[in-house]
Amino acid sequence: MSPALEPMSFDELSELYRVEMKSSAITQVRKDLFRAMANLLTALRLEYDRQMALDPESVMCEGAEQRRKKAERLAKDVVHIRTQKICQMAIRGAMGGRNTVDMLTDEERDYYERVLDLSKRHMSEIDRLRGRKNTVATHIDEVHTVEESHPVTETAEPAPAEAVQSPDEIPFDDSPDDFQDEPIPDDFDDFSEIPPESGSVHTDVPPQADSHIPAPVGHDMTAEPPAAPEPAVETGPVAEPEPVHRAETALPQPEADELRPILIRVLEDLPEFAGPDRDYRLSKEDLVMLPRVLAEVLINTEKAVLIRPTP
Repeated sequence: MSPALEPMSFDELSELYRVEMKSSAITQVRKDLFRAMANLLTALRLEYDRQMALDPESVMCEGAEQRRKKAERLAKDVVHIRTQKICQMAIRGAMGGRNTVDMLTDEERDYYERVLDLSKRHMSEIDRLRGRKNTVATHIDEVHTVEESHPVTETAEPAPAEAVQSPDEIPFDDSPDDFQDEPIPDDFDDFSEIPPESGSVHTDVPPQADSHIPAPVGHDMTAEPPAAPEPAVETGPVAEPEPVHRAETALPQPEADELRPILIRVLEDLPEFAGPDRDYRLSKEDLVMLPRVLAEVLINTEKAVLIRPTP
């Protein structure tokens, strides 16, 4: 950090704070901003110590203390505001935006470059995990080196391809005739054997089905009348389980009645007590809705009375 070019005053620090608060973008400041603010806070601290040594109860000592505290707060706020703006600039730069860093101090420019580099790495984290190494490069020089390596591989590939395609293709004109002669007789022989087998299978199926049809038809006509008493047997046991289910559903009704709230009037002050869902603290003449279990306890002990609302 370079030394301050000239001392900073308290009024200058206050003006810088007001400008940074009003502006959404970072503003132009002196290059020795951090050193100047540090020297100002040191000078105000020495002035306060001098007043404390002279008269701790004096008005001058109290004023020096208030001035020192306010300067420290303003310096921290200025650094905080400018840091937020620098971070936003770095994020825009990582996304491809262009930022001017002429208005930054040396300390802020170093901070901006670090945040910019970290932001680029963070935004390319998904591509890095996917294995896309080309997207990780963030500098322009690195992109040129990658592009220069590709044409070297491309020039090496067409050289052997041209040697293969030259005169070797002409003498191999007889090859397609050989391929046409061999597979033709084999394919037709296979297809000729299939249809007779499939026809024989279909002819065997219908006679089997026809032979079984007439025999059971005569027997089924005599077997249908005794099937009538079967539904009467099914209706008997169905009627029995119905009252069982109704009895089971009627069991949880008392539990619901116990938690059903009712209106009561409290006759005396009561200490705090715990309920099923919360704690209660009741006073005399309170009208409250309590669960039936708690309300009956208070009514039985004559500490509350039941209120029946009129229809």
